[in-house]
Amino acid sequence: MSHPPSQPESVPALPMKHMIPPTLGEVITSIKTRNSYTMGALIGEGNFGVVYACSDVWENALAAKVFKPIGSYDKVRAAAESEFQKLLALRNPYITFVYDAFEYRDTFYIITELCNFTLSHVFNVKDLNGTLWLMGIARCLLQAIHYLHINDYVHQDIHQGNVFAAHVKDEMLRNKETVLQFKLGDLGVARLAAEVDGNNTRAQWMLPPEVLNTAEFGPLDRRIDIYHTGLLFLQLCLSKEIRFTREEILDGKPREPPVPI
Repeated sequence: MSHPPSQPESVPALPMKHMIPPTLGEVITSIKTRNSYTMGALIGEGNFGVVYACSDVWENALAAKVFKPIGSYDKVRAAAESEFQKLLALRNPYITFVYDAFEYRDTFYIITELCNFTLSHVFNVKDLNGTLWLMGIARCLLQAIHYLHINDYVHQDIHQGNVFAAHVKDEMLRNKETVLQFKLGDLGVARLAAEVDGNNTRAQWMLPPEVLNTAEFGPLDRRIDIYHTGLLFLQLCLSKEIRFTREEILDGKPREPPVPI
């Protein structure tokens, strides 16, 4: 009697090993580039990674994003590789510049330029007049978004925590901070336009109306970035951070003209 062909067994995902964070002053070498990085202090943390200051053998001031061991080993590796490839494909003066990516002690690193602060810091400035910052930020940020869109990418998560300010150094005066430039960063949830998903916008206060009611406001597309950028510019015009409820978003509250300061 013939037997039905056996079904191939699914290959289980490799469990994520325990992340070994770098220590202050530790020197870590990339297998890919042979560049060595001296690790500095922890400077930030997000949902999926921890960011440390570092410098390389060329004395470039850099940042190392260390991915958290969330999910399986394969899942974390895929997330790191995906973000690295997007940063490579979208190299632009107004997008955080990527230098390197590698695995070290079962931990995944992405090395980028070091920015000095995010726009969240700007909103903490006493007696902030956001309109003074608006044109400089808008000129840089809109160029970055335009570059993403003409390459068929959508960021999906533009807010003050993902817009960075960096001092551009003068090579002849290395210790002098000369020019301030703004850059769009954190492309972890950036997707091709055909892959845009409202679930990637996790902050409820910045959900675009088309995510809440597609039937009325239309399909999800690159307008998500335009809406998020408009929210950021509105907050600069008001010189304060603001949050909208789902009801206010659907009622068009973000579209109301701001009251002059």
